[in-house]
Amino acid sequence: DTEFAQDILAHLLSCGKYVHAQDVSDYLSRPDVQLKHGLQRSISPATAKRWMHKLGYRFVKKHQGLYVDGHERDDVVKYRQLVYLPAWTAVEPQMRSWTKEDIKEHFARTGRTVVVWFHDESIFYAHNWKKSQWVQDGESAQPYAKGEGISLMVADF
Repeated sequence: DTEFAQDILAHLLSCGKYVHAQDVSDYLSRPDVQLKHGLQRSISPATAKRWMHKLGYRFVKKHQGLYVDGHERDDVVKYRQLVYLPAWTAVEPQMRSWTKEDIKEHFARTGRTVVVWFHDESIFYAHNWKKSQWVQDGESAQPYAKGEGISLMVADF
């Protein structure tokens, strides 16, 4: 029945990012849904899985698309170009520098020497995101941002 299939699909889409076969079983257990479609009882999760396959869903290891972290957002690019880089260029003559060929120090002192401290960081995630999930046929990998789980940042200078 097309209306029945469309009703289940609409429910699955309303469940959000992560759908389960149990969502179909629970939905078909509701008295209003049973009355609407003339059902006598609900279905098992195993039957729900078979129906999900017929409706175009597959349980697959999640495809990961491009990592998106915001470095190319318009406001970030604007700040980098109009504020950060000009400030860096202004103090660069006061920094020490070395060439690849010659280890000797090359700098023109125009006041106090500026020492730049860089830092590096790593972020470790726990229970970041689900590796497998039900997806509709033809669904492509989506860009993803930093994780959904708890994280620990380790930084060093």
